[in-house]
Amino acid sequence: MRISTVALLTAFLFALVPLSGQAQSVPPQMKVPSGQSLSRAHKMAEQLFEWLKAGKNDEIAEWIVSEVGYAWDAGTRIKKLNEFKSQLDILKVSPPDSSYGKLGGYDLIEESYLPGSNRFFRTTYITYHEGAPLIWEFRFYVNPEDKVTLNFITWDPSNPFEYLAKSDMQLERWYKR
Repeated sequence: MRISTVALLTAFLFALVPLSGQAQSVPPQMKVPSGQSLSRAHKMAEQLFEWLKAGKNDEIAEWIVSEVGYAWDAGTRIKKLNEFKSQLDILKVSPPDSSYGKLGGYDLIEESYLPGSNRFFRTTYITYHEGAPLIWEFRFYVNPEDKVTLNFITWDPSNPFEYLAKSDMQLERWYKR
C-alpha cells in the first residue's frame, strides 16, 4: 500500500493544528525590569523635567536626539533637533499665548511592561503647567550591555483619562487576567 505525498502532508498539517491552537491560548508571562533599570529610567525622566522647569529646551532636544536618533543620518538629526526645540519652546510660553507655560510639577501616572520581556518598558507622566496638564510617554530599552536607553518619547495634550483609556495603555491589564 502506497501513501501519496499529498496524504502525508495533509496528515502532518492536521497534526499541527491542535499544537498551534494550544500555543495561542497561553499568554506570555509578565516580566518586570530590574529595579536598577526602572530607577535609571525614572532618573532620565526626572532630569528632563528639571531641564524643562529651568527652560533648558536645547539640552532636552539634544538629549532626545542623542538617545532616540542614534542611528539617524546627520541631516535627519539636525531636522529633528530643530523640531524638538521648536515644540519645547512652545511649552514654556505662558497663557494666553500658549496652553502650558511654567512647569509646576509632575507625577508618574503609569508604568507598564511589554509582555514576555523585561527589557522594554514604558513610563507615563503628567506635568502640571500654569495653563494645563500635559501627558509624557517614555519608552525605554535595556540593551544587551544592561544600559537603559530612551527608545521613544512623546508629549500629548489629550485629556489624561482619555489617554490612559487607549487600547495600548490597557495592554498590561489584559495580560494580568
